[in-house]
Amino acid sequence: MLPSLRLIILIAAAAPIFLAGSLYDFFTGIGVIYVILLILYTALDALILPGKHKFLIKRIIPARISLGFPTLVKFEVQNNCRRRMEVILAEDIPPAMNVTPDRCKILLGAGERKTVEYRLDAHKRGKYELSYIYARILPYMGLLHRQFKIRIPDNISVFPNLMNLKRYELLIRRGMDSDQGILKLRQIGPGSEFESLRHYVSGDEISRIEWKATARKGKLIVKNYEPEKQQNIIVAIDTGRATAGEFGGLSRVDYLVNATLMLAYAALRQNDWFSMIAFSDKIDSYLPPVNGIKNIDRVAKSLFELQPNLVESNYGAACRFLGLKNRKRSLLCMMTDVVDRHASNEIISYMSRFSRYHLPLAITLSNPEIRQAAEIPLTECNDPYSKAAALDTIAAREEALLLMKHKGISVLDVPPNRLTPELINRYTLIKSTHQL
Repeated sequence: MLPSLRLIILIAAAAPIFLAGSLYDFFTGIGVIYVILLILYTALDALILPGKHKFLIKRIIPARISLGFPTLVKFEVQNNCRRRMEVILAEDIPPAMNVTPDRCKILLGAGERKTVEYRLDAHKRGKYELSYIYARILPYMGLLHRQFKIRIPDNISVFPNLMNLKRYELLIRRGMDSDQGILKLRQIGPGSEFESLRHYVSGDEISRIEWKATARKGKLIVKNYEPEKQQNIIVAIDTGRATAGEFGGLSRVDYLVNATLMLAYAALRQNDWFSMIAFSDKIDSYLPPVNGIKNIDRVAKSLFELQPNLVESNYGAACRFLGLKNRKRSLLCMMTDVVDRHASNEIISYMSRFSRYHLPLAITLSNPEIRQAAEIPLTECNDPYSKAAALDTIAAREEALLLMKHKGISVLDVPPNRLTPELINRYTLIKSTHQL
């Protein structure tokens, strides 16, 4: 039991009475009577304070939530007492989550049932358990709180941000991304596979006119084309030491996972085949080729538990695994990072072999902080050594990326916060120019 604010105020109210008693004896007697009555009231309140068995508390939460997207969670509380109650509830949450507000307050009449809600925000993917709920109750006109905890286990899975899928669907259709200014996305098309016929509109190419249909209809009819379908998209995510850093409060692996999910959505929406592996010193996850937008959930399930590992990645094992599993020509996206040409020789060697049969794309995340340190004017630089080290790092990295390009490997090197739109941009360019 804990004293309420009401009890603290009542105790404090005795002070001026006894202070007046130092001047007038009459007030001393009143103060004694006041204290005795307060003690009796408090003791009676403690005796009739209801136990936790008088309350039914239920948590209502979805089985999965999206990373960085506030999810609505509800408490359903029933008061089985004969008195009006004030109930305050708080979650014992994992460190990877936070809640708003941190305490939920609700007033319940006798026998009444109500719901109260809060928002749960997770900033790390994976599986978690919500277990204990801390409750504090205070009866109407009561002086003491009863505090207890109850165990209500709920397993939840934190997935990449699935709430962005419909938003990116709209952005892809409009041809723009509004997260970091305006970025024009190249529209998928015109394609090379016949899709349908339609009436001619101003601006259509003459070569697309279907003359036989035009002769039958007496109006200009043109052919509609769409991008080739049933093509293979493969993503290999390096979860080793190279991608273990953080940027903007998220690990680099989080940026790779989010971009992979959006690429999968775009590819499955175009009816392409999509598959994915994640690797470090071993193969951490593998998703066999899937087709159709209904399988986006399978992609999300294969991604949501990936975490960075502080080990050296085995690129040879990952590439051999890819070679065995995928024989058909594919767009092979290797998501990793490079330091210099010597450290990246293994990646370059295997990716250049893939270029004979596949379309390899090396996706690397640049470090804006290093570039910012390198671009500081020497006259304004307080640490010339840091500037020199940043310049050397950038030069060695650019040398490795240039060597990749000379070996026939396409390169996408962008800051982490620009990865998703730039990757979708590159995918639509590859589709529209028929590079596969």
